[in-house]
Amino acid sequence: MGSARRICAGVFVLAEAACIESQAPGAGTATTSTGEPATTEAPPDEPDTTSTTNVIEPTTSTATASSTTDEVPTTDVPGPMCGDGVIDPGETCDLGADNSNNGACTMMCHPAVCGDGLLWIGEEACDFGPGNVGSYGGCTPECELAPYCGDGDVDAGHEECDLAALNGTGMSLGDDAACSALCGWVGRIGFVTSAVFDGALGGLSGADLQCINLAEAAGLANANTFRAWLSDGVDSPLTRFEQIDLAGVPYVLLSGRVIADSFAELVTDGPRTGISMTELGASIFQKSVWTNTDPFGEVFSASEHCSGWTTADPDSGTRMGTNAPLVEVGPEWDEWQQQRHWTSALQSSCDKPRRLYCFEDGWRED
Repeated sequence: MGSARRICAGVFVLAEAACIESQAPGAGTATTSTGEPATTEAPPDEPDTTSTTNVIEPTTSTATASSTTDEVPTTDVPGPMCGDGVIDPGETCDLGADNSNNGACTMMCHPAVCGDGLLWIGEEACDFGPGNVGSYGGCTPECELAPYCGDGDVDAGHEECDLAALNGTGMSLGDDAACSALCGWVGRIGFVTSAVFDGALGGLSGADLQCINLAEAAGLANANTFRAWLSDGVDSPLTRFEQIDLAGVPYVLLSGRVIADSFAELVTDGPRTGISMTELGASIFQKSVWTNTDPFGEVFSASEHCSGWTTADPDSGTRMGTNAPLVEVGPEWDEWQQQRHWTSALQSSCDKPRRLYCFEDGWRED
């Protein structure tokens, strides 16, 4: 063994490294050719791939961007807008918090004008936009109220009455009836017909139909309830009228003048005024009217009634009244009222042209 080491040392110097590597771990300290101990550096440590102690696992961060960056949050600043108090492009006014659709500057930042459909309080009485045409109950092109119920003026074709603030209160002026909130008389209309008829009326029902037709043609409300103040040998207004006792709803002329407060007053005291207006609103006086009705609303004659109002025979006759004196003062007026000449004045043959009294026998509250 000793000769082998010498050969290795002397002859195979160049193979020194190989001889050193052949030594087993812990076999001794290697020497150089000069006999000095050889120094070797230990190879660098390799990572132990079988160990888990040094393995860095990937991690997921939950930190927000603001925690890892230096970004500064920003605040949105609104741009120009209607209501900011500044007149911006596209705006013609801007009063800020004072913008109002009822004021001088609208919520759209445009000046209020008549016709925009917005009511400028204090400057306009109304504003219906394209509807400002001045029709009844509407608005004029100048944004003023057109004629309407409550203005104190009676507008023909629309109103029977207009007592302004008294409308709908049940209060009246003078001898007139009260005026409703819708500008209609609070009462049942009574009129003398504009048309004349002989005694062949088609019976009591035919006479009622004449009243209905005339009321409809004149545009009167509740026209189908009108009945003739007429009696045959059996029936009379006292038995035919349905709404005799109706408190607070007087009989009135088309002018609103009260004829009587009730049926009872009409037959007990007679009319307060002459029944002098037709269904058309025309005034007529001293006209003869078919009735066959006594002052108490009952049959005047059980036999003389133009054969139940079916004939114009000149040899037949019946009772008639006179509708109104020319003047409601003096002896003529006193006699007409006291003697109840309105319903029972003279006898007439059935062929003569006479008129009818028509009374509204129904009530439709506004």
